[in-house]
Amino acid sequence: MKSKTYSPINIYCDESRHTSDPGDAYFVIGGIACHREHKREIVHKIHLLKKKHNTQGEFGWKRLSPNRKDFYWAILNLFIKEKKLAFRCVVVDRNNLDHDLYNQGDQELGFYKLYYQMLVHWLKPEYKYHIYLDWQQNKMQHRFSTLRDILRKKLSGRAKIDCLEPVGSKNIPMIGLTDLIIGAVGYEWNQRTASHIKVDFCKKLATSLGKENLKTSTFSIKDKFDIFHFMGR
Repeated sequence: MKSKTYSPINIYCDESRHTSDPGDAYFVIGGIACHREHKREIVHKIHLLKKKHNTQGEFGWKRLSPNRKDFYWAILNLFIKEKKLAFRCVVVDRNNLDHDLYNQGDQELGFYKLYYQMLVHWLKPEYKYHIYLDWQQNKMQHRFSTLRDILRKKLSGRAKIDCLEPVGSKNIPMIGLTDLIIGAVGYEWNQRTASHIKVDFCKKLATSLGKENLKTSTFSIKDKFDIFHFMGR
């Protein structure tokens, strides 16, 4: 009997508040997934919104401001209505991490272990994945390839990792979209309130998802929007 063929899936990953203000207890690692065959269509829609709202260059959480509200609300509506997009993130309290005990004192190793936790339970059997991580400078050059190899070994015979590689976010709108959503999650979990536009964005995102707020754990990788509160080591 011929096995069913599934279209490949792209996942665009980023992190928020990992190296920022140490006063923020929580940082976020997340990604947005879409079927590879629909990626060009979705990116085209984003470009049309940028043109309509006269928004140039990169977009993301740090660039959310009152004078760009219409564009960011339009991007949010695109994410909510687009059935071809799904989001997952892991929220981590840095105060609960014991790198000395579990990561040989290596915070960078601990960070990529959390990337693994975010991805490994999300990847579906029989699918092929192209995973793109927003590039960042690492002390150890092999971090990306090690993450790929460990995922491949763990998922052998189930999901297939066609590639896992770092990319620059400048010309990749899907990374910008990931940055925007994880930024909102991190903002709310850290109880930030200084920016009214960002508070409003968080409220609109939560309401659009049928939730009271974003400081929640959804416990379901089947949903369009999944927040996993990592309570581990």
